[in-house]
Amino acid sequence: MLRLRAPSPARSALLLGLGLLVAATGCRSSKAVEKWIPEDAAVVRCTVAGPNFQLPALVDELPTPTPPTGMLALNMDPIALDELGYERDRPVCASLMAPSAQEIQRARETLDNLEDLRRDVAVESRKLGPCRCTYAEAMDAAGLIPGCYDRPTSERCAAEADKVAALDEILDPLRAELERALIPRTHWRMVGRSDRLGRFEVRHAELIARHPGGSEVYLQKTPLPPRHGMRLVSLLLSLDDVVAVVSQDSGRALLVVREVGDLLVLDHFGYPKWSGRVDPQLQILLSYLDDTQTASYREALAAPALIRSHPLEPSDGYLIELDRDALERADQAALISAQFSGVGYDDTHEHRQNPPLLVDRISLQVPFGTEGKRLRAYLRLTEQGRQWASAAADTSLVEALSTLGLGEFVPEYEPTRKGVEALFLLRGTPVEQLLFAGPTALPKVLAAVEAANPGSVEGSIESWEVEFPVGALPSQLETRAGAEGLRERLAMEPHELRGELVDEGRAIRLALEPR
Repeated sequence: MLRLRAPSPARSALLLGLGLLVAATGCRSSKAVEKWIPEDAAVVRCTVAGPNFQLPALVDELPTPTPPTGMLALNMDPIALDELGYERDRPVCASLMAPSAQEIQRARETLDNLEDLRRDVAVESRKLGPCRCTYAEAMDAAGLIPGCYDRPTSERCAAEADKVAALDEILDPLRAELERALIPRTHWRMVGRSDRLGRFEVRHAELIARHPGGSEVYLQKTPLPPRHGMRLVSLLLSLDDVVAVVSQDSGRALLVVREVGDLLVLDHFGYPKWSGRVDPQLQILLSYLDDTQTASYREALAAPALIRSHPLEPSDGYLIELDRDALERADQAALISAQFSGVGYDDTHEHRQNPPLLVDRISLQVPFGTEGKRLRAYLRLTEQGRQWASAAADTSLVEALSTLGLGEFVPEYEPTRKGVEALFLLRGTPVEQLLFAGPTALPKVLAAVEAANPGSVEGSIESWEVEFPVGALPSQLETRAGAEGLRERLAMEPHELRGELVDEGRAIRLALEPR
């Protein structure tokens, strides 16, 4: 885990200079990057590239999802981004796309159909006798027949034309369903301005070493092997601006590298990390599936029609944004994908209780030039959240704390079966139980601080300040998972937390920094 070193005066000046430089020159670059971030992205992470910078420790302490190692960016470390070819001191943003509710419903329906057809093929193909694998091999369909892909054909079997035709007829419905099927993939995109276009093509052998799962790089002139999955690779390489396609994790993930004008755009598609061993029959089915999904990949690579508006400017500092509805859809998509892999999970029987949802989108930022010690936040309130805040109007915040904290309780989560929770980005994680549930818990924290140090809380819900003295927070406050680093930080030196209602009561803006 990366940590920011104690800055020397020269290093502090460099960080401050970076903030001024980006503020002065980074606007155009930032806007070009933002055109590639969809409005409903589940996660957005922005930083800068540069050989002399490290992510502040405070960024690491925030319990938020990070891009996969297959993006070759080492959790968006500025040094790694610089080595990928992103221009130094310019914003680089990664976003996690979430499927729409309609796509999730379509995926559920097609998954049921696909499973039924796979069973039908298994039953009907057995009726063709012990030579069915020879018939399948003759039509390049061994991967669609259970037990045939890695089984050598028998010398005693011949590819009889009538039997091959019969098997072809059995497979027709399955092949048609594969073209309609939608098995959700996790899609991350990273984009930023590059002043060293062509770098990936030259240095890809060095860069792919950052991903431990294995990678095969295909460039424009790379001969493609004659196997399933290469139809998709060939199509992607033929698209405008694509300079490389990287197959990862034995075909379970794909990285598409593009140079669009002066932007370096990386799109990573991957199936979730299914628990347990993946059935080899399923593994080969994925390559058949990919070859039928060329249209959906082409669509996924397009720039979004609606782009994200950032309440905190990406060029001002290290930025993380989380959208709860989109994260929920990402979790649902991961479950569908897991069911395709044979992981049975019924989420209607899981135990999941959270306090009232007051916030549905969170923006967090560690500004440049603050030695990595200042945290800004922008919390977009739900309708219930706006009512919650308005109930405390016309009174001091100290007097309103008891009312504001009425709906608070410790979140609870118990999955239907152990091991599957690793699929989730939201449910049961600190993102859900600490960040999105945090606003209901904050009044209890502030009340405990005020009780221990009278006068620490000042102002009203419209604008307020809290002074956290040096030392541990009151012992009656439980530490939720993901808050350990922040609580330790507050104990080491006094801090001030400022908050205000903004945008006509639709959001809360926060700033936390040492006093």
